[in-house]
Amino acid sequence: MQGKSNTLRYFLVKLLELLITLFLVSVMTFAAFSIIPGDAASVMLGPNATPEQVESLRAEMGLDKPLYEQYFNWLTSACTGDLGRSASFGVSVSQLIVQRLPVTLGMSIIALIMVILVSYPAALISARRPGRLGDQICSVLGHMLFAIPPFVLSLIIIFVTSALFGIVTVGRYVKPSEGFFSFVYCLLLPSFCIALPKIAMTFKFLRSSMIEQNASDHVRTARSHGLSDAVIEMRHVLPNSNVSAITVISLVLSDILGGSLIVEQVFNLPGLGRLLLTGISRRDFPLLSGMILYLAFITVFLYFLADILTALADPRIRIK
Repeated sequence: MQGKSNTLRYFLVKLLELLITLFLVSVMTFAAFSIIPGDAASVMLGPNATPEQVESLRAEMGLDKPLYEQYFNWLTSACTGDLGRSASFGVSVSQLIVQRLPVTLGMSIIALIMVILVSYPAALISARRPGRLGDQICSVLGHMLFAIPPFVLSLIIIFVTSALFGIVTVGRYVKPSEGFFSFVYCLLLPSFCIALPKIAMTFKFLRSSMIEQNASDHVRTARSHGLSDAVIEMRHVLPNSNVSAITVISLVLSDILGGSLIVEQVFNLPGLGRLLLTGISRRDFPLLSGMILYLAFITVFLYFLADILTALADPRIRIK
């Protein structure tokens, strides 16, 4: 009974932390855009609009009301999924995010699969014999991938795959409605560019965790009982290493889901990263505030999910 109450209390505390963080982000976001000169009305009407026209649109949009009332209206609308109307596109911010989300979400899923499929085997090879040739090769490759800037990596991969071999047509985007497999195919190369640095980061954390697990007492006991390395890794090393891996993968996924701006620009993909850049270049304050709130929600929710999964994987965390 005590264990169940500790678990419930842990989940409620984490949920409360999520809500408080989102509330503080919304306050800071609204305050930041409130003190910046200009507003959505002046952006929508352009520089040639008269002061009377600007004031009329400000009154229509509710921008002439006190700041606390504007914030309350904006927050209540955001809680229902209404993030306002874009000043430059003329449609709702939520609609723009939904339109661009399949690109970023597709790249995120593909990149995450690549990260898991490569980083786990590489970490197992390195942690099995630390300091040996396999470990040194994986470590050097990991450092190289982590050090190369994303735009340089993207350009190198484009040159190798497209210019030399003609494998992928860069800049061609296919919507999911036009063909699912064509949609996945056009995202493979940008997803690979996104995944490579994340593979290096995930590999580094997994390697350290697996080396620590291999040196632990229960693994040495299992090895002394004659269990093979494969059995020890599957039963003891991997399950215990997953606790730290969950946190790292949540960081990787939140970074990717936020929109890989550089990769989307290089490959000319209409994702969330390009949408954010468009909002910055056009001073589209409703779009920017909605995008920031979306990014904050994705990041905080994934951290919350990582805390819950970590607590489920390691009961000692929620007991504390």
